[in-house]
Amino acid sequence: MESSLGVYVHIPFCARVCPYCDFAVEAVEAPGRRGAASGDWRETEDRYIEGLLAELALRAATFSGRSLSSIYFGGGTPSLLRPESLARIREAVMAAFPPGPARPEITLEVNPSTLERERLPGFRAEAGINRLSVGVQSFDDSLLKALGRAHGADESRRTLEAARRAGFDDLSVDLLFAALHQTPEMLEADLDEAVAFGPEHISSYELVFEARTPFGRALADGRFSPYPEEGSASMVERIEERLVNAGYRRYELTNYARPGHEAVHNRRYWQRLPVLGLGVGAHSTDPSGPGRAYGARHGNPRARGAWLAGVEAGVWPIGEEEPLSREDAMAEACFLALRCAEGLDEAGFAEEFGVAPREPFGPAIDRFLGEGLLEESGPGRLILSRRGRMLADTVCAEFV
Repeated sequence: MESSLGVYVHIPFCARVCPYCDFAVEAVEAPGRRGAASGDWRETEDRYIEGLLAELALRAATFSGRSLSSIYFGGGTPSLLRPESLARIREAVMAAFPPGPARPEITLEVNPSTLERERLPGFRAEAGINRLSVGVQSFDDSLLKALGRAHGADESRRTLEAARRAGFDDLSVDLLFAALHQTPEMLEADLDEAVAFGPEHISSYELVFEARTPFGRALADGRFSPYPEEGSASMVERIEERLVNAGYRRYELTNYARPGHEAVHNRRYWQRLPVLGLGVGAHSTDPSGPGRAYGARHGNPRARGAWLAGVEAGVWPIGEEEPLSREDAMAEACFLALRCAEGLDEAGFAEEFGVAPREPFGPAIDRFLGEGLLEESGPGRLILSRRGRMLADTVCAEFV
């Protein structure tokens, strides 16, 4: 029986909220940002940390007995926090869930800025961070400005260089594609710089216009146009070609890694393994338990005030709750597995659910095999074909 745990810690604070961001975030005036008052920010930061520790105490029993596999500090901009604040959280998590034999992966999302660069040595030595995820998005200043990013391309370059100087040997770079006025030539230049720097991991995300964001409203009002589908598909193919040729493996639809540097924490979601989410808007994947044979999904309130009111009163503030039925779990087992290079192991599916995947999903599987969107990779294993990866949303939708 799998008995590990990943912990996601959401830090909602940002120096500036990007107009395409749909996460639970809020703009704050942290020290080093336009002369913000340090006392007010320190109080906000400390109170939020206390709330995280209180929520950890409320939720730990649900995951008791599990060894810690990973911690992921996401946001928002978690690197706005002081190293000692991150250290307090890490220490409390590791006290509640002692690590197993392998060293836990501890990831921190970092936005390129002077403040975060100055703190990199402290993040490594004091906070115990051993993996950085750097929100580069692009090395093109015109695109960064259009996206509403708070940094320029030179800041990304300096941040990546500073991370190496600080001793980080496990770096991930985020790149956006099919974004606004981005051209194929601009994408090539982004890939040139990313590959030349040599991060261990690269994540590539298509710009999505979420309905409740400023970009989403602009799209609905006709002030933006969606990126042409053919252009987006061509970029996906080019990203895969360039990164695979550079020694990266596409181990998940949007993620590439050098051997041995696949994201431990992110793989937990695709493998349906338990994740404890702490903080505003954080989501959890609860393990199975009495009356919940296939576990449950939970989402915390997105408003900091509502979340704090609950945890400070000693009550876990559930924003959303979804116990998984057998049918839900079978669907997730299929479409999440197909996102990954290893694909769907039919024997493993049958062991978990007592039926082969072709029993509930036979017509869809047969049709996609016939259309060349799925392939059989050895006996009893289904994977997306090259064409299937281009139409992954269509394929995966059939299993929902």
